Amino acid sequence: MRARLESRIDRLPVLPTVVARLMVLDREDSGYFDEVLGLIEADPTFAARILAAANAAASSPRDPVASVRMALARLGSQGATRAIMDAAVSKVFIPRSDWEKSLWRHALKVGGALRALTGHETSGMIDPDVAYAAGLLHDVGRLVMFQEAPEALRLVDEGNWDTPQQLVDAERRVCGITHAELGARACQAWGMPRILVDVVRRHHHPVPNPATPVDHLVSMTRFADLAMFPSALPGSASPEDEWIADYLLPRRPPNLSDLGVDGLRRVIENTVAEAESISVSLGLS
Repeated sequence: MRARLESRIDRLPVLPTVVARLMVLDREDSGYFDEVLGLIEADPTFAARILAAANAAASSPRDPVASVRMALARLGSQGATRAIMDAAVSKVFIPRSDWEKSLWRHALKVGGALRALTGHETSGMIDPDVAYAAGLLHDVGRLVMFQEAPEALRLVDEGNWDTPQQLVDAERRVCGITHAELGARACQAWGMPRILVDVVRRHHHPVPNPATPVDHLVSMTRFADLAMFPSALPGSASPEDEWIADYLLPRRPPNLSDLGVDGLRRVIENTVAEAESISVSLGLS
């Protein structure tokens, strides 16, 4: 089983190089907008995607947006980067079943939560675009597992586990490899920045005392993953304050210590709403 899964990595479609290049651009650089514009204009598929997003009902443009530059100005460089990431990765793993689509919706929610949480983050080490990409890619190994060996993944999911460590143990027992290890290999094959490879590999590892940027992002990804899990359940888009206060809040990473119950509820509710809107546009809903 492990050999089958690892061979799937070698056969993955290549993630467009524009995605990897977007991830290493400096948002603080004065030429950031023009660099993003140049990357988008060089790829007709992404140019079309950005124009469609800028003219969508959610953007409510008074007049139709007809140029990529105008579309980028409306969405913002970071908004365009996220739209490209969503479209590019979903085309590599074309979700067909409801189960696969639910995986993608969860990925969008964790990415959105991480981006929102960077606004409350105290270390100053986390780039919002990198955080979003980490959330989008954190479970990409599970998508590899589903496409290559859905029967094995169902054995894992239907097993007796209720903690992340038990999930990882079940995957290793059934598949010989975990989704985190498999996802990290996929990110390496795509040329993703090292911080994303490390976060995907370590996102189920506890980080008691985060010190480096990757440590902080790993601990935030674990937390966002936990916060977004209830939103996947029917009727749970708006979690109870008691659950947030008693279960979620005590598990905050140190760099989110200023975030309280009200702030966490807003992050969760806004993230779920935004992710559902993106899911509709990507055909995942």
